[in-house]
Amino acid sequence: SHNFIMMIKRLFITLILLSGTAIADKDTVINNLERFFGTIEKEDIMDSPFNGVYEVIVYNPVDSLLVSKDGQYIIQGDVVDLTTRKLLPISDKVKLIKATLINSINDQDKIIYKADNEKYSINVFTDVDCPFCRKLHLGMDKMNELGITVKYLAAPLASLHPTAQSKMQKIWCADDRNLALDNYNIDKEVPDVDSCNDPVAEQLSLSKQLSVTGTPALFLSDGTHLPGYLRPDLLFKKIKQTLGQ
Repeated sequence: SHNFIMMIKRLFITLILLSGTAIADKDTVINNLERFFGTIEKEDIMDSPFNGVYEVIVYNPVDSLLVSKDGQYIIQGDVVDLTTRKLLPISDKVKLIKATLINSINDQDKIIYKADNEKYSINVFTDVDCPFCRKLHLGMDKMNELGITVKYLAAPLASLHPTAQSKMQKIWCADDRNLALDNYNIDKEVPDVDSCNDPVAEQLSLSKQLSVTGTPALFLSDGTHLPGYLRPDLLFKKIKQTLGQ
């Protein structure tokens, strides 16, 4: 396709630029990157499948960068394996970091819909005023029947839904959070509760660190990020395919 050809051309241009570069030490890479990406540790600079290119893990937000070993160039955009015509997969280390960050949030601070016959557990960053989040929620019974446990975290997007955060703080402060969330999805009923030491702002901050820019944002147990709505049966197939279980 035209898009595939253009992607290959961009990649080749980048690699041509890299081909004449000299190899420098990791300190130079760190010095050149830290002003843009914050603190970088040497153990987070690793060899990549490309000669003369490092993979560098950064944390705010969590991401994997391909950087020339002289620290001068960053490869941006999709990277394609010409033998398989598939995108270079996301780094296992990035997925592990993301899974660890999500698991650092205590389950008692999430709103959990547990499957009786649990096969998979997913964490979902949600915004109560996001139409596709509501669509996902209305399929909760089906997801649970399929064996998918859903653990909600809060990621109200102020630019799109300026009142969502205050509503979600009330839902998270309700005695029965699941009922409060169900009621809001059914008839937009916001619980009349006192404010509490809710975790909404903390979870929103975490979502930004995980590069969540839209909701629903689904994270599998291995840290794989599935952006956007998926029908329950298709979600089940995607999880099984991704985790190989």
